[in-house]
Amino acid sequence: MTDHGCIKCGSCLRACPVLSDPNGTGFPGPRTVGVDVPRFPERGRIGERALMCTMCHACEWACPSGLEITGAMLQLRAEVSPGLQLPGHLRMRENVRSFGRAVRTEFTGWREEGNRTLYFPGCIGLGPLAAMTTTASSLLTALGIEHDISSRAVCCGSPLLKVGALAEAKALQHRNMETLAAYERVITSCPGCTYQLREVYGVRAEHMVEVLKAKDLRSKVRGKWALQLPCHLKRGLSPWSAEALVHVLTGAGVDIVRLPVEDRCCGGGGGMLAGFPATARSMAHNKADAYRAAGVEGVITACPFCALNLGREGLRVLDVSEAVHAEKMR
Repeated sequence: MTDHGCIKCGSCLRACPVLSDPNGTGFPGPRTVGVDVPRFPERGRIGERALMCTMCHACEWACPSGLEITGAMLQLRAEVSPGLQLPGHLRMRENVRSFGRAVRTEFTGWREEGNRTLYFPGCIGLGPLAAMTTTASSLLTALGIEHDISSRAVCCGSPLLKVGALAEAKALQHRNMETLAAYERVITSCPGCTYQLREVYGVRAEHMVEVLKAKDLRSKVRGKWALQLPCHLKRGLSPWSAEALVHVLTGAGVDIVRLPVEDRCCGGGGGMLAGFPATARSMAHNKADAYRAAGVEGVITACPFCALNLGREGLRVLDVSEAVHAEKMR
């Protein structure tokens, strides 16, 4: 990445959710990390500040020159990360070595029955949000989608890629490709996994909202609910995927309150939650305040990282699969 095309307009800086957070002032900003620093031999001096980004793609969306800022930041992280020892990132890498996943595996309901569809919940869905995976699996079954949940499917590698651990991410990809080769269809709940499987693996993975958008569903919740539109769903996959979440919920009869902050990063992605937990919590806290001010029952999302980070603020947060049920289940 060079500064060719950068007009120094500051649009990326204004769009950055980390820079606008009171606890994110140590981040030099996407233009510095993604455009300016990579041009200089001294780029290694930026240190851990290169990791203070949630990879939300907001800077790219705001850039009038269409610069691939997020990709440039990933390249820089790969250069500087070998010399960094952030405790949360080291713990994540150790978990991958021990369990094959970025967090300790808590899920026990494996299904390895030789079905042609694989449900790939992602690390968080097999760890602290294992109940979400059970609910999502039951919903798929009720919709007539027989599927496996394979213990042989490990972390997709996206969390490691985000912290610059390229070799480890590549090793996970090789392990997963052997497992994925046995399936004709892959369904995910984590948009980060969906993006990784599509863009890095070349696998035509489907996110859960893309599966549900054409189904006859009914709401399981009452009252008014807000949305958390995941960054990797809206700006990573496509804005149409994010609108599919809206379509699924409103079509099922969920009373949705649309808020200006619904697509603003909660701080849960890009290695922020593990590497800079105070900043991740501050970003989630500010969003939680906005949701509470709206007087909603809770928040519905389609990303385990969003659900985990916002849930730590005491909000009631549901995955889309927990908010609806199949019509025939009534």
